[in-house]
Amino acid sequence: MFRKLRDHDGTPLVALDKDELRIDNVLSDDGEIPDDQQMHVQRLGEGADLVRSVTEDQMRPLSEVMEIPGL
Repeated sequence: MFRKLRDHDGTPLVALDKDELRIDNVLSDDGEIPDDQQMHVQRLGEGADLVRSVTEDQMRPLSEVMEIPGL
């Protein structure tokens, strides 16, 4: 799925798919985006960034999120 890069008051922004966030239990019980939900953006390399949700000040290790040879 392609998403357009947008300008949000000078900050580059790309929207995440709400259905995918619902599957990952990031949204509240009523399907809304929680005000206090922290997300971590990590640059993996040129043109590649990873966005992960943070739960209770914890992030799952990258090796649990993705299957990457050598990790």
